[in-house]
Amino acid sequence: VSSTLLFFIFGSICYYRHFEPTLKSHPKFLKNQVRQEIRESMLTLFIGNVLTAPIFVAQIRGYSKQYGSPEEGPGYWYEAAQFLFFLAFSDTMMYWLHRLFHLPLLFNTMHKGHHRFIIPTPFSAYAFNPIEAYIMSLPIHAYGFILPMSKFAYLVIFLMTNIWSFLLHDSQDTFHTVHHKNVKFNFGQFLPLWDQLAGTHQDPVHFFSSKKRSVRFPESRHKERANTK
Repeated sequence: VSSTLLFFIFGSICYYRHFEPTLKSHPKFLKNQVRQEIRESMLTLFIGNVLTAPIFVAQIRGYSKQYGSPEEGPGYWYEAAQFLFFLAFSDTMMYWLHRLFHLPLLFNTMHKGHHRFIIPTPFSAYAFNPIEAYIMSLPIHAYGFILPMSKFAYLVIFLMTNIWSFLLHDSQDTFHTVHHKNVKFNFGQFLPLWDQLAGTHQDPVHFFSSKKRSVRFPESRHKERANTK
């Protein structure tokens, strides 16, 4: 129930505050697309919650390296450092998992459905194959089983990564928008580092400035957020 509530709250905020309404009239915006995105996201959330339940049980029973107070962790220095460590770990894992799902077999059987939303809205944040979505979420949960992680940090990261999924599809995140227009580029989740290292980075400004692109976004939307993506 809570995940569904968060989906509609944050999805609606991003949709009505950030998504460019004129894009709905574009020929590549699917008929009843928002309804499709919501329906598929709901299915993914339901199945994902079921699949993730054993992970939460393992955490509750103390099988992870999560801790409560800073005194129980490696030290006060780690309270801030763990966010940077998680970012490095998660972005690495998600980049290569994303690349994995673009291999022909996995793309055609799982990931292709998400890419039919060439002009995605925030409601497509979870519109993935449920098994794929579960696998892609594993780095978020796995970190606390590999390295120490405070319960507070886990809660913050879990919430922020979910909000980030909406922001990736709100038509303003031009870095990820490039990926929806050309599946060969910009696989990164948070940072462009691995795309740059692996040769899959495409500069959004250059991409959208090309006159040959069939999907155009308002000029005000072409700014990359704070050079973080």
